[in-house]
Amino acid sequence: MEREGTCNCRLTDRSRLEESVLETLLYSARLKERVARESGAQIAAMARMMAATFEEGGTVLFCGNGGSAADAQHLATELTIRYRSSVQRPALPAIALSSDSMALTAGANDLGYDNVFARLVEAYGKKGDLLVGISTSGNSQSVVQALVTAKQRGMGTIALLGGDGGRMKGMADLELIVPHTGTADRVQECHIAVGHVLIDLVERILGYCD
Repeated sequence: MEREGTCNCRLTDRSRLEESVLETLLYSARLKERVARESGAQIAAMARMMAATFEEGGTVLFCGNGGSAADAQHLATELTIRYRSSVQRPALPAIALSSDSMALTAGANDLGYDNVFARLVEAYGKKGDLLVGISTSGNSQSVVQALVTAKQRGMGTIALLGGDGGRMKGMADLELIVPHTGTADRVQECHIAVGHVLIDLVERILGYCD
């Protein structure tokens, strides 16, 4: 898919600014449409895997860096607290591994940052749980190591990636690769949209409907 147009000049003209808004948002919409059309089966399979984890008493762990860490915390919160106010359901156990600043800084200092999420998977993950690794490049070594550790512990794994999938391509049980290279922003927009679809489907699979 073609990247959205870029401009290295400073934008000051009002009409050009408005054109840039339209161009960027339409590109983002087209990218989401492509993901919906090409990856619907994978997303549905991810939702079934996540719902099965909850049905069997497991926990879903999320990890990512930067904006992907924010997505991890966002999605974990919507599972533990709620996604839609119209759906009355029990809390669903989910943990964002980026939430504990003390663990992250201690792990980075003592073990090296590449190992911080793997260490937390070791602490919290068990057979029957599910790890969702989020990386816009697919090359985040801390997420790679977390997937490796999750596999070793008998956990299910899902990867939300971008570009060509990077080093994480093929590592998880199920993966979604957003076909956009270059900037991470458009990939992140797709990841959070897919995350919301997953939560909606999980609630429906588990019988919590509005």
